[in-house]
Amino acid sequence: MTGNFDSLQVVHFHRVDPGVHWSKDTGIAIDLDRPLDSTKILTPNVIRLATGGYRMYYTGLGPGGRGQGYILSAYSNDAEVWAKEAGIRVDLSPPHAALRTLCPDVIPLVDGGYRMYFEARTEGCPTVVLSALSEDGLGWEAESGVRFGDDEWSYGSPRCIYIDGESAYRLYFHRYTFHSRPGSDSVNIIISAVSADGLYFEEEAGTRIAQETERETYAVYAPEVLRLGDGTYRMYYAAWTEGIAGGVFTATSADGLEWHKEEKACVDLGGPLDSHMVSEPCVIELEDGRCRMFYEARDSEGKCRILSATSVG
Repeated sequence: MTGNFDSLQVVHFHRVDPGVHWSKDTGIAIDLDRPLDSTKILTPNVIRLATGGYRMYYTGLGPGGRGQGYILSAYSNDAEVWAKEAGIRVDLSPPHAALRTLCPDVIPLVDGGYRMYFEARTEGCPTVVLSALSEDGLGWEAESGVRFGDDEWSYGSPRCIYIDGESAYRLYFHRYTFHSRPGSDSVNIIISAVSADGLYFEEEAGTRIAQETERETYAVYAPEVLRLGDGTYRMYYAAWTEGIAGGVFTATSADGLEWHKEEKACVDLGGPLDSHMVSEPCVIELEDGRCRMFYEARDSEGKCRILSATSVG
């Protein structure tokens, strides 16, 4: 165990609450510009590196790859200008990830290295949450077994935080009907599970985020959970209707279990690059104390990229 590893602050921690006010940044964070990801770019996850700088993990799809997408990465010194890194971080693999790997969430481990939780798909089967290990954040080896899944529901878009010091993990993720169907009675919700070792998770009672508002009638998913400096929590999440593809909403919690929603979207559809989808938020703290939110976006031509917004106030 490393002497300076503070599990409660090492990942998904923000000293100051980023809040509800965000200003969209100009330009594109990750664009469609190489064979591995020239078709589609989705599901960002950014970590701050102990050696300095940031690494973004994301799902890409292009003629240079296979299936419906795989997990790639990019590096930045300032969380503004990104350089894509060569190769695939987590590729397709049977039996659970034969079609797609997506929605990565990377956490540092107490004894060094990293674990990635990610959503995996195989055609004709519900999605599941899997994991992989890495020593350097670039070369990844899949861990055996399923972190969370069954033959009845689809699970995915995971985010993991440490709880109770270094002794336990909480995984937030969505649960969907399989096959997915619209409507508030579909129970497409966000739930959570706990684990003592990061591998074997038991579902916690209750629902973290339910379908309750007019903007949540198709689904709620993609939770980005932040532990704040005062010990409370803020979650950013995506909500869909049958007619509106996304929007980033937020909720707060005193204990990480019971959440209280804000009424309006923090980041909504409407710009030239995100007129047709805003989803999958990821938030990172900047050197100057502000925060930057990365999210997947689709324009009127159907092009999917990663955009960003910066906290205001």
